[in-house]
Amino acid sequence: MPKNPSATRPRRQPKPAVTDSGFSTPSLDRALGVLECLSRHPQGLGISELAAEMGLSVNFVYRVTQALTAHGYVNRDTDKRFGIGSKLLTLCQPVSNDVPLTEAALPALRWLSDQTGEAAHLGMISGHEGIVLERVIGRALIKFYVERGTRFPLHTSGPGKVMLAFMPEAERDAIISGMTFERFQPWTISNRKDFLKCLESVRSEGFAVDAGEHLEGHHCLGAPILDADGNAIASLWITGPSQRLSEDRMLKLAPTVKGAGQMVTEALNPQPRAR
Repeated sequence: MPKNPSATRPRRQPKPAVTDSGFSTPSLDRALGVLECLSRHPQGLGISELAAEMGLSVNFVYRVTQALTAHGYVNRDTDKRFGIGSKLLTLCQPVSNDVPLTEAALPALRWLSDQTGEAAHLGMISGHEGIVLERVIGRALIKFYVERGTRFPLHTSGPGKVMLAFMPEAERDAIISGMTFERFQPWTISNRKDFLKCLESVRSEGFAVDAGEHLEGHHCLGAPILDADGNAIASLWITGPSQRLSEDRMLKLAPTVKGAGQMVTEALNPQPRAR
């Protein structure tokens, strides 16, 4: 008796469906789906990879990515891989006194990178993760930096810890309740109780470190950027290899990083001049 070919044929994996808004705007729904898909792949995707993951035609994805690239919402690297563009990141950043966060922070980022020789970054919390908004690459021969749009865990990172430490308690608890505390290294904080203790120390010291808690050999040192009420809206930090940015050196550089964070805080919240 002949075998049924369909019995041995591997099943195709179902394609992720594009969310239908219900307002007869399929092209817009698919374009937004493309952005959501790219946000899940900080390393970027090629046209064929993106089309396969979305279950859309290569021709449609090509036209959408070209349009999104033209508007700055998507960028394409030299390997023809697409990722989230800087224009999209600017839409979600805080604005104070008509000054966008990245505009206020760039002078401090450049100053911090010059003072330390390391790459300086700016980021904020997005959902239950952090996201890099801007960076200035350091002058060291071997450079450690993170691209714009990259998402990172909050419980292992200097910026994640310091933003949560200087956040209103109710807002902080809502974010922490959705965190998974994945253990990347044996020394990674992996539970809520220990993490809250860590945040108490961070708030007292005014800075936070990541001593290889996510990626061994990769260290970072962060300070908060505050609003007029003293609550964190973002963080500024430096990152580098553990051989160069040792725990002792991070302690010595902490006042410099805190100073850079204060520079941005003051730029966003200028004090009225005395008459």
